[in-house]
Amino acid sequence: MTLRLDRSDWLSLSLIAGTLLAGLALWDRLPAELAIHFSASGEPDGFASKPVAVVSLPALMAATLLFVEGAGRVDPPEDPSVLGFVTVATMALLAAVQGYIFAENLGHTVPFGLFMLGIGVWIVVVVGYTVAREKRAGAA
Repeated sequence: MTLRLDRSDWLSLSLIAGTLLAGLALWDRLPAELAIHFSASGEPDGFASKPVAVVSLPALMAATLLFVEGAGRVDPPEDPSVLGFVTVATMALLAAVQGYIFAENLGHTVPFGLFMLGIGVWIVVVVGYTVAREKRAGAA
C-alpha cells in the first residue's frame, strides 16, 4: 500500500512542523515551566515543563492527523474536499492554541474572551462548511 499525500496533508504537516519549529525558536525565551491550561476567566491553572509544553501539542497534532485520516478512510465523506478542509482547519486551530500558550508565557496578554470567540467562529465555519458540502454532495 502506497502512502499518497495530497495538498491538505502537506498543509497539515507544515502546520505541525511550523508549530514545533516555533517552540524551538522561542526555546530560550520561554520559562522553564509554562502555563498550558487556562480557566474560563483566562487565568492559568495548569502547568508543564518547557520540553513537554513545546513538544506535546505538535505530537497531539500528528496523532490527530493520523486519526482523522484513518477515520476518513473507514467512513469517507460524501464530498472528498470535506476531509481535507476539516484536517487543515483542525491543525490550524491547534497551532493557534499553541500560539496562544506561547504568547501568554512570553508576557503578551491576549484577551481570553477574544481567543474563545475565535474558537467559536472556527466551529461555525468548519461545521457550516462540512454540513453544506455534505448536503450538496448527498443531493447530487
